[in-house]
Amino acid sequence: MSGLFIAFEGGEGAGKSTQAGLLESALRERGYSPQLLREPGSTCLGEYLREYLIAGAPLTPVAELLLFEAARAQLMTEKIAVALDAGAVVIADRFAGSTVAYQGYGHGLDRQQIEWLNDFATGRRYPNLTILLDIDPYIGLGRVQGRQLRLGLLADDKGNRFEGREMVFHQAVRCGFQQIADAGSETWRTIEGNHSIEEVAAQVWDAVAPRLPSLPG
Repeated sequence: MSGLFIAFEGGEGAGKSTQAGLLESALRERGYSPQLLREPGSTCLGEYLREYLIAGAPLTPVAELLLFEAARAQLMTEKIAVALDAGAVVIADRFAGSTVAYQGYGHGLDRQQIEWLNDFATGRRYPNLTILLDIDPYIGLGRVQGRQLRLGLLADDKGNRFEGREMVFHQAVRCGFQQIADAGSETWRTIEGNHSIEEVAAQVWDAVAPRLPSLPG
């Protein structure tokens, strides 16, 4: 048996977590039992590294890259591969595309080396469908700031190590995602992230539905 592997990608504030959660709910309503995972995270090691990364401790770009790859390798072995081999639907909030976009296009690290590390960490097992929620960084970061205000966070609380970076970094990341999606058009689907939550969710479902495995029985 082989399940369906779906990943959500995009810049800060694009709505990835929201849409991943809505897709999980939609699948459960239709009788599926999807696994919703996040990167980095969803394993003991992944959550440990996530806390370190979110804390914003000083890291070189290479060290940052390797921490993400370590979390990914553990997630693939411990959760993703097991679920897919059992025929389940797996939804990932970020995956390997983020590493190419952020560490490759954003930080300027060698993209061929990043792709080799992605292959090594995943065993070359990649999503059947990656949904890129494309959004202008000005709008996405505005959403992030609005969320921080609603949660009562301090104005200088950056939320994670990427949200506080200069706009040129976020523009490079967006360009990277767009180029990755264009090159992988067979498995990537780009959706405008500036539409309403309901409109985006409908487009996500249209992309996912034709690929869904049949329910047992």
